[in-house]
Amino acid sequence: MDSFADWKRDVIDDGLPNPRGEQLAHVSIVFACLSFVFVAARLLTRCFVNKLAGPDDVLIVGSLILAICMTVSYNEEARNGFGLHFDQVNYGHKVKAFKWFFAAQILYKVATCLTKLSILMLYLRIFPGRNFRIASWVTMGITVTYSLAAVFTTIWSCNPIQKAWDKKLDGHCLDIISVWYSTSIMIIITDVIIIVLPINEIRRLQLSTRQKLLLSSVFSLGLFVIACTVVRMYTVSPKTTAEDQTYYQAISNSWTFLEVNVGIICACLPVLKFPFSRLLARVRGRKTTATQSGPSDYGLKTIGQMNSRRKSANTKPDHTGDSVEDLILGEAAGTREFALQTTVSSQVTQNERYEYP
Repeated sequence: MDSFADWKRDVIDDGLPNPRGEQLAHVSIVFACLSFVFVAARLLTRCFVNKLAGPDDVLIVGSLILAICMTVSYNEEARNGFGLHFDQVNYGHKVKAFKWFFAAQILYKVATCLTKLSILMLYLRIFPGRNFRIASWVTMGITVTYSLAAVFTTIWSCNPIQKAWDKKLDGHCLDIISVWYSTSIMIIITDVIIIVLPINEIRRLQLSTRQKLLLSSVFSLGLFVIACTVVRMYTVSPKTTAEDQTYYQAISNSWTFLEVNVGIICACLPVLKFPFSRLLARVRGRKTTATQSGPSDYGLKTIGQMNSRRKSANTKPDHTGDSVEDLILGEAAGTREFALQTTVSSQVTQNERYEYP
């Protein structure tokens, strides 16, 4: 039986401020809104401009939904004492806070998995190389495997499960810190693989050095996600198992939702157009002209249709405003078309030689 002291009124019931918890709640809402904007822009581009929606879009929407659920969890954690010192919160609020924290851990692991799968599915859409596709599928398998293992380990980290949030129940729990560290290490490893995977494919594209650097920089934005993971690992220290757990967990939680939402934003950037690139070019004094009058739909055009829209061989196409996806698919399609035209031209020339000696 819990003592009366455990259930005495606390700072939450007294209406005193929780600045640390409020900051956690506000930042989570801001980043959830940013993620929503980027995903909405992605869907508009895919569904109404390119009309090329695919499974990678479904996966990123799933990740966004989980990120929003995480935001709700973090706000409930803060409302029940996360950000306050342990002795400022009564036992009833602690149980509620840790129950929401338990849910947030599961949501985090699934959300990061879906984001990675979305990026890898995008890779499969724009990079045709056989070895590259095999590597992408293997990475997806690794991601799903360790994510499922992490989710199941989190759910059954305590016996009974309820002991994860109600610490006074009889039972035992695993060393949850070790679980968090091992999961974070696997997240970093797969992030590095995802960043490195397209480098060789980009290098082989017939693009200018500036365009290759642009592509590489966009795909390398995952470094920010890795940075968030590393900082979160640093904040998930033995302090989180100390008696002041409600206070220190607020810090690690802030980096957790930053990691998820920054990952979603980075996953959307390769699909989005760059409307500000024309303005930037004009500021630099470079005159730009539009090269397309309609939406980009590389990959769906026949060779004859694409030929009618390409410029002459002496005119360098202006890719300003194209998305990364447009740039890669357009260049790949253009390269295949050029090779086919060269082959046909060579065959015609040989036939003419035999017919008209």
